[in-house]
Amino acid sequence: MNVQAEIDWIVSEVSKVKDPEFIKALKSMLKYRAKQVQKDWWSEISDEEKAEIKQGIQDIETGNFVSHSEAMTNARKWL
Repeated sequence: MNVQAEIDWIVSEVSKVKDPEFIKALKSMLKYRAKQVQKDWWSEISDEEKAEIKQGIQDIETGNFVSHSEAMTNARKWL
């Protein structure tokens, strides 16, 4: 899907609308979406998930990880 083409089509269609109630509804949907995007995703995950994320970041920072190619090589050994 070409997102920009979809956006261009939507803009074109909305520019033709003369119904104030439809514009009001569309505006309401866009405002609702903006609020959802702004939500703090960190507060919506469990403490256990937060600990795993923090540990993963620490592992990366200390070099405690394997590259993608190493992981693939190791996985092939299991087959």
